[in-house]
Amino acid sequence: MSESFRFFTAAPLESPAGNVASDLESLKAGIATVAPESIYHHVTRMPVRFPHVRDLPENDFARWVGDALQLPEVSERLAFAGTLPAGSLEEVRAALLAVLDRVPERDRRRSASEGASFQFLEARTVLADLGIEAADPTQVVEVWPRLDDGAVFLHLVEAPVFGRSEYALIPWLRARGARGLADSAAKAVAGSPPIARLHRDVGTRWRRSMIGRRLVDRIEAADEVRVREARETMTRLAEKLKGADTGGRK
Repeated sequence: MSESFRFFTAAPLESPAGNVASDLESLKAGIATVAPESIYHHVTRMPVRFPHVRDLPENDFARWVGDALQLPEVSERLAFAGTLPAGSLEEVRAALLAVLDRVPERDRRRSASEGASFQFLEARTVLADLGIEAADPTQVVEVWPRLDDGAVFLHLVEAPVFGRSEYALIPWLRARGARGLADSAAKAVAGSPPIARLHRDVGTRWRRSMIGRRLVDRIEAADEVRVREARETMTRLAEKLKGADTGGRK
């Protein structure tokens, strides 16, 4: 339980997955067959690449359907279905496919123009050690402003999805008794905000939660000082009384 938490930043290394979509049917076929890592990459790439923007579609599928096929209602439903964290990646895949299954036949025949096909991608996460380490939850709060958005995404979002427990921060906090910090971070992640806002919101929540703890620590520290001073006073008084008693016997 004594091991510290080391922070890394993450960047995706992209490569073609081999699947291409030009309409909703081929998009559906691609979503149904690509690896879970490809699904994950396409539903998270927008908030990671544009961490400060709030009005972009939530994922690549929604963006392509809205822009290339001009189907805004389908785009909106895909954005909602592909929001992480919504469950396992297979649940996200199933939710996306369910949206496409409900599209009317007239819209399924709509095709993208030449050169506007959807290219499915695979991505391998490359990690870089930030050289930042926290020995306990309090130190996590202290170093949080020093992390970049890639580190925030890795430790709060990506690691839990893929079961990479050594990089998952929230379980580490819980295991060390920092339930309040863990819960507030989990609630922030559940709102699926842009990464930059998630970074800021978690830091704000944590700093506020630490105010009460700091006040208690100061009160306890003040009490300890008062007790120590009282003991020192009693010791000096006892020594004086002892000295006076010894002098009287002489």
